[in-house]
Amino acid sequence: MSKVLKEEFGGAKREFRLGIGELRELQGICDAGPATILARLMSCQPQAVGLKRPNANDYELGASDPDFNSDFNIYSLLRTIGNDWRVDDVRETIRLGLIGGGCTPTEAALLVARYIDAASDWPSNAGLAAAILLYALIGPQDDQVGKATVETEMPQATDA
Repeated sequence: MSKVLKEEFGGAKREFRLGIGELRELQGICDAGPATILARLMSCQPQAVGLKRPNANDYELGASDPDFNSDFNIYSLLRTIGNDWRVDDVRETIRLGLIGGGCTPTEAALLVARYIDAASDWPSNAGLAAAILLYALIGPQDDQVGKATVETEMPQATDA
């Protein structure tokens, strides 16, 4: 299993993960792709309100830096879609994230029923849903995806 996001939900630290199966189910329920759902969720977040346009000069490789391109794409998404998140964007991202993180579907449904469906402050969970989806799409910040590791020893030939 790939890495999971650990966040507070319902008074306890819980594990969340959206694998390909959960992402496909989420897009079917919400009738939108994961990037669109993320943009809708992020549009109401404080980090989206004060978001500044990335400056290529702030990146080691300038405009050709992959980090600049990634940051600019996220910026563009957040600027074009605003304040349009839906109830199921929050609810289903958390429910499916709990299932992907190891909860049974019944456990996840009970947690969501208690801490989202029956809670008066359930919109405060939009930030958690955004974090779960962002983690699923981008991964942890210390993830070494795309960076080759150097092998220090040559494999030994075996006589078969």
